Amino acid sequence: MLTVVSDSDVIIHLTRLNEMRLLSILYKTVHIPRYVEYEMVNNQYDEAEKIKDVIRKGILKVHETDDKRVKDIVKEYNIHIGEGHVKGLAEKLNARIFLSNERKVRLVAKKEGFHVVGSIGIVLRSVMENILSMKEALVLLERLKDKEFRIHPNVIDSAIDSLGRNKG
Repeated sequence: MLTVVSDSDVIIHLTRLNEMRLLSILYKTVHIPRYVEYEMVNNQYDEAEKIKDVIRKGILKVHETDDKRVKDIVKEYNIHIGEGHVKGLAEKLNARIFLSNERKVRLVAKKEGFHVVGSIGIVLRSVMENILSMKEALVLLERLKDKEFRIHPNVIDSAIDSLGRNKG
């Protein structure tokens, strides 16, 4: 199984959708830096308790990261400190898959050779793997249009259209 690292946004989205099981089914374990764990459970997200539970269940595995390396990554790529921790962890674990929705981070990760997947990609792959039905996926994608998810509706509409094209 490929090693997967994640930024906070995909985890928060899937938690809000009550679909963290998708990460467990698709990837078994997703690795996060301690910084991201702290960010998710201590920054007053409503999902903090659910995220703690997912960590206890082993779906998310928390790792320490090298602060010096992270500072170098942040400076080099001009990304947020949390995203720098994820990139540092990805290097440390020789990860192949990088979960993030942030455009700038996705571009950096792709440039560095990672396969990048966001919240929408998790939903679409879940349909391809017969984890979600087309109907279930459409409901989740529509829910992602809510402003709390901060994904542009055009991106979501493209994903919905791609499901329609792949029906037959």
